[in-house]
Amino acid sequence: MKILLAALALSAAGGACALDIHLPPETATYKPSELPGYQLVQRNCMTCHAAQYASTQPPASPRAYWEATVKKMKKPFGAQFDDADMPAMVDYLVKTYGAERGAAAAGAAIAKPVAAAVPAAGGKDVKSLLAANGCMACHALDQKVVGPGFAEVAARYKGKDGIAAVAANIRSGGAGKWGPVPMPPFSQLSAADAATLAKYVLNR
Repeated sequence: MKILLAALALSAAGGACALDIHLPPETATYKPSELPGYQLVQRNCMTCHAAQYASTQPPASPRAYWEATVKKMKKPFGAQFDDADMPAMVDYLVKTYGAERGAAAAGAAIAKPVAAAVPAAGGKDVKSLLAANGCMACHALDQKVVGPGFAEVAARYKGKDGIAAVAANIRSGGAGKWGPVPMPPFSQLSAADAATLAKYVLNR
């Protein structure tokens, strides 16, 4: 009898429905800064995790800690950013969340030359714009990667105001439009560069 009751209990548990859990969209952002690493962190880090990751690290963590953390994200975790981006990213993180907080103003003046690692294309060469801003790390032409495929974006925004809307979304970023992973803002792009990218996306 006990064996029969146990079997019935297991059967009932196995038939239970799975919970359908909906997480709220990600809205957290990294702290704005004049340091060149701010844009790099926005672009590279939020592909895989929320901005809260940085704010939950020990506030007294030294530069070596942040260097090790950034290197860990690339290998073994496989984050897609250039080695040349790392010093500026570490500089921003340690001066914004770590032991060197308050040194950001001085650091911005020292670190500005590193900004050359993210060249600004002149608004004409789409391939240069795509490469310089890491667009294809999160998007593909016709399928979802981290963000939607360009063809899906084109289908949603087709119409006379589509270019302006997509260009504005590129520059301001956002969350909740295509799922829980936010798109970081690319505010460093000029309106002309953003429009060039928008035209390319909408022509897919």
